[in-house]
Amino acid sequence: MLIKNTILEYPVLKLMSIGKGSFEAMGKIINRSGDTIRRMLMPISDSYTVMQNIAHDLFAHKQKLLLIFDDTLIKKVFSRKMVGAGYFFDTKIGRRVMAYKLLIAAISDGKYVIPLRCTLLFAKELLEIPMESKDAMVIGMVQIIFKLFPNKRFIIVADGAFATKNFLRWCVTNKVACEVRMHSNRKVEYKEKSVAIRNITELRPKGKQTARTIQVTWHSIPLEITAHRRIDKHGIESVVFQAATYSVKPATHVRNYTYRWGVEKMIRTSKQTLSLQNCFSTNMDTQLNHFGAALLAFALAQTEMWRRHLKTPEAAIRALDRKKFNFLKQHFGRYLALNPHVHA
Repeated sequence: MLIKNTILEYPVLKLMSIGKGSFEAMGKIINRSGDTIRRMLMPISDSYTVMQNIAHDLFAHKQKLLLIFDDTLIKKVFSRKMVGAGYFFDTKIGRRVMAYKLLIAAISDGKYVIPLRCTLLFAKELLEIPMESKDAMVIGMVQIIFKLFPNKRFIIVADGAFATKNFLRWCVTNKVACEVRMHSNRKVEYKEKSVAIRNITELRPKGKQTARTIQVTWHSIPLEITAHRRIDKHGIESVVFQAATYSVKPATHVRNYTYRWGVEKMIRTSKQTLSLQNCFSTNMDTQLNHFGAALLAFALAQTEMWRRHLKTPEAAIRALDRKKFNFLKQHFGRYLALNPHVHA
């Protein structure tokens, strides 16, 4: 059985219309109206299915993978009518802005990144009743993805926003390997004393060491804390900390966390090149379907990057935007075949 082939039309147009976000601008590429392009936008569940098929194909021979989480603001600064958008603090400009907040889960082998799931996190002022917590959303995504890839071993990687007691305790209880950034002021139990991470002298790398790891307990959760000494291009030294629920060498902890930047790059490319945030519909479901289709477009670009042995997804997108619409639909058609695990 095949997914209806129209699922690829909108993502393919994203690859052909670099930087052009509106339905009308995309329609001009194939001489269609904006309404026609809007009707090409399929439910996000269809995008999930194709992304899963891509991941199964691309990582077929990989036994160990990274499951990376991140969230990002999809700014809607000039609109107060988009359902589900609210005010969120933007750390880059130091103030609150109107936006959607998108939680994204992607898997990676350290080189290629394939998004698999995304969902909205709502501003508090929009909630009339309590919603599922962010921790619960992340755990739910983890369980779905583990079910989709039952024969893979995963390490979850995320930034400090995901270093919560509930999530790390769940990881330890369920024997899930996880690597997260940890704030230096967090107090942990070390050698029977409560001490801030930054004040543990034994944790600081010495001499030529760039990383050092110790075992601690945080709110009764056993963790490995790694200090990573970094030197920037100006020669300024800093130390950052990360926490893990599994044991490996300090250098391996550091390396595993650096893979998180693959998702940061994915989000940047999806915003700057694939118009992730340039949908002007006021309907929340349409916005979410658009987010899924834009992420699917990135996944398709990753397959082209792999096939052509290119160094960046941007290079793959530039190569694809010179192709014809129908050619690209056929070119990526192999990923429409349903996978036996896609129904989770």
